[in-house]
Amino acid sequence: MYDLTGRETLKIELDLKRHCIETEMKRRTNAAISRYFKADSEKTELENEIALLQQALQAFDFLQLRNRWPALSGGSGARIFLTLDATGQPHLSFENTCVAPPANQKA
Repeated sequence: MYDLTGRETLKIELDLKRHCIETEMKRRTNAAISRYFKADSEKTELENEIALLQQALQAFDFLQLRNRWPALSGGSGARIFLTLDATGQPHLSFENTCVAPPANQKA
């Protein structure tokens, strides 16, 4: 994925079939950290993934996310993506919805 300047951006697809958005982000963070310490290469990509996930974990109000958007509560087959917006803030996109922290729908 590339931004408007042609710069490559990170886009993480989150799987909420078995658990909620918060659990998935924590699970993905732990898995990325584990891969980081085992990796000989691609550490920069893993560092970026870990940084985005940690930033999102700190920024989002997960209770409000789960209450407002049922797809984020788990058991959902919806395609959910975590990316950075143009200002460097994490946001979630799913089902024609874009959400910025703490849990605000973007126009």
